[in-house]
Amino acid sequence: MTLRPWLELARLPNAPTIVSNVLVGWAIGMHGEDGSASWAGAAPTALAMLLLYIGGMALNDVMDAEIDRAERPARPIPSGRISRFAAAAFVTGSFTVALTILATRSGMALAYGFVLMIAIILYNVLHARHGWSVLLMGLCRALVYVTAALAAGGQPDWRSLALLAPALLLYVVLFSLIARGEAANQRRRFEEIIILAPMFVILFGEFVHTSAPPWLTILGRSAFLLWTLGIAVYLRSPQRDLGRAVGWWIAGISLLDLYHLTRLDEPAAAGIALACFLLTLAGQRWIAGS
Repeated sequence: MTLRPWLELARLPNAPTIVSNVLVGWAIGMHGEDGSASWAGAAPTALAMLLLYIGGMALNDVMDAEIDRAERPARPIPSGRISRFAAAAFVTGSFTVALTILATRSGMALAYGFVLMIAIILYNVLHARHGWSVLLMGLCRALVYVTAALAAGGQPDWRSLALLAPALLLYVVLFSLIARGEAANQRRRFEEIIILAPMFVILFGEFVHTSAPPWLTILGRSAFLLWTLGIAVYLRSPQRDLGRAVGWWIAGISLLDLYHLTRLDEPAAAGIALACFLLTLAGQRWIAGS
């Protein structure tokens, strides 16, 4: 048995974006009323969020096994490289260990981690039948911010959380709509509006109180805007490949996190978010991220 089928099942190339999500959530927790948390405690929370993520990706293949047999026969389950039972056991183990880790952080972290797990399950049950399930996908990402902030202990910076979590949710919903082809049969003008829309999610971050030097936030803002604008330009070209663009949008989650971390005046964490972005892009060249 080789490792590659399991990496494909977990869609591991996109996992670094979860790490950068946790960095934002943890920074929000550190900037709250208590402010006594240290970055050292973020590692177990990142592991828990990664386990929920890879468990959710595996559950997607378990639920869609029959669809994949017809549409994507090379996926690990329909190709016979991993059994449906083994994949389901992997999901159960990942979720159980993740919640156990969160229980060691705080009761609130465990509670929101459980809510996140339920949102992941609901998305995987509903996504093939209901277009509005993209809201659940966005909610799953936003809940990573919330859970990580609460895992840091104390009272998080609720204002920042109320601004940045919806920004992440909106970004994921927008590119998920495009990935589903919701705009495919609409007027070209409407499609262009949808393609450009992800650039505007940074507006939420502009309302976060910051003590960061202006150059830092300008760098973070520019990185995210240039990347999303580049994707929009690519999708206007004759060589456009929607699958590739979706992978790039997913990698862009870490650039959005980078921007949020600059607003929170956490330059070192922003540097890690940049590394997560580059790792995601590199991983997508090896294993498809969507």
